[in-house]
Amino acid sequence: MGPQWLTKNKYVEEWNGRREITEKAFQATGGNVANIVICAAIIPLGVYWLGRSELENQGDRRYKNMC
Repeated sequence: MGPQWLTKNKYVEEWNGRREITEKAFQATGGNVANIVICAAIIPLGVYWLGRSELENQGDRRYKNMC
């Protein structure tokens, strides 16, 4: 145990407790699932598609190596 003169911060302790039970408190609603799909799939695929199309339009040698 640490020094007794330290005081616990109640906000940090509450955050730590919520972090431990996050997987139990999480509820998959339509909005949550939509946000997860957007952040995990649509945005990365969009960035890939835009980067690939830009390389293709420029005729860059890196695009030729990708195919």
